[in-house]
Amino acid sequence: MHLLQLLGLCLLVMTVSCATQQPAYSRAPAGAQDLRAAARSAGFRVVSIETNIPAAVRPAYPFQPLAYDDSLLREIRTRYELEKVVAPGRDEWERQCLLKHWIRERVPNGTPTQPGENAIEVLDNAARGAKYWCSYYGLTYMQCAQALGWSARKLGIDRLNDKNGLGSRHHGVSEVWSNQFRKWVVIDCQSDLHYEKDGVPLSGWEIRGEWLKNKGADVQRVVGAPIKRELKNPAICWWDLKQEDETAVYFWIYYADSARNWEEELPTRFIFPQDSANAGHTWYQGGTGREKLHWGYEKKLFLSSQDPAAFGWTVGVVEAKVNSAGPQGMTLTLDSYCPNLIGYEANLDGAGWKPVQAMPLSWSLHTGTNSLRIRTVSAGEVRGPEFSVRMELSK
Repeated sequence: MHLLQLLGLCLLVMTVSCATQQPAYSRAPAGAQDLRAAARSAGFRVVSIETNIPAAVRPAYPFQPLAYDDSLLREIRTRYELEKVVAPGRDEWERQCLLKHWIRERVPNGTPTQPGENAIEVLDNAARGAKYWCSYYGLTYMQCAQALGWSARKLGIDRLNDKNGLGSRHHGVSEVWSNQFRKWVVIDCQSDLHYEKDGVPLSGWEIRGEWLKNKGADVQRVVGAPIKRELKNPAICWWDLKQEDETAVYFWIYYADSARNWEEELPTRFIFPQDSANAGHTWYQGGTGREKLHWGYEKKLFLSSQDPAAFGWTVGVVEAKVNSAGPQGMTLTLDSYCPNLIGYEANLDGAGWKPVQAMPLSWSLHTGTNSLRIRTVSAGEVRGPEFSVRMELSK
C-alpha cells in the first residue's frame, strides 16, 4: 500500500471515530453547555439557546414530612373541606393566603385553654371557644397546607437577646413552599400576615437579611387574603417594642426537621443556621431579668449548620441530566426532591402537557425552534416549578 493510501485510510478511521464518539456529559443537572453538546451530537447546529432552569437544592439534614395519604391529613382535608376553602384563589399563592386567612378567622388568639397536639385538635377546640398561641397557628397551617399537597414547615424565631436583659420575643410561624415564586415564604397565621419586598413574598431568612441590612425599611407587612389585604406596620398583633421594627424578631431562626405531631415520642430536632451575624451570640429566652438558655441547647435538639442547604432546600425542582444523544435527538434523566412525588409532565414544542411515561425522556429534535418544558406532579395535583429550554437549530 502506498504511503498516501495509508494516510487516507488513517484519516477516514479518525473521521468515523470522531463522528460517533459521545461527549462526556456533566453529572450535574443539564445546563446550556450540555444541551448544546447533545444537539450537536444529534447532528444539528445550535443557532441560539435559552434556558430557564431553577437551581435544585436537597436537604442537608433529613426532613420528615407527612405522606399525603396519612390518616391525619386525610381527616383534615375532608372534615374542613379545605379544597373549597382555597378554591376562590386565582393562583397557588392566593390559595395559600386564603388558607392563612381562614385559619386566623377560626382560631381565637390568646393563652391556650385546651390541648392542641395537631391541627384537628386546634380547629375543633377553637370552634368551642379555645384560644391558642402562635406556635399552634404555625402547626395548624403546616398540617393544613400539607393536607392540600403543599410542602410546609414550622419555624421558631426571636430577636437578638442575651443575658444582658434585652428580652426575648420568641415567636412561632410557618413557611410554605411556593411553586409560583420558587421559594419558601413565611406565613404568620396568628396575625394573618406575610411579608413582601417589591411585590414578592419573603422567607424567614430573607426577612432576617432585610433587618440586618437596614432594619426592615424595605419590607412590606401584608395582612389578609389577596382579595382583601392591607399594609400594616407593625402587623404582629402582640408586637410591643415601639423603638424596634418587628422584623427584628427574625434574628434567631430554627427550622423543625419534622412535620410530626408534638405528642410523638421522638423529639423534633431544630435546624439552626449559623453565620457571621450570630457568631459569638447565644440564644436566650424569657423577659428582662428572667433570661434562660434556649431549651434547644439544653436538650441537644439544635442541628447547627453554616450550610444554606440545611434550611434552603427546594421542593419539586426538576434535576434533568443529558443521558445520551444520537441521530435527531437526545434523552434526559429526571430526578427531584419532591415529597409525595407522583411523576413528571413534559410539554414538547408547545403541544401541551403530557405525563412522562418512560425514563429516560426522549426529546426528538428538528430544524427550527425546539422547546421543552418539564415539571413535577405531586399528590394533590400540585405542579412544581418549570424547567424549560428553547433551542433554535439548523443543519
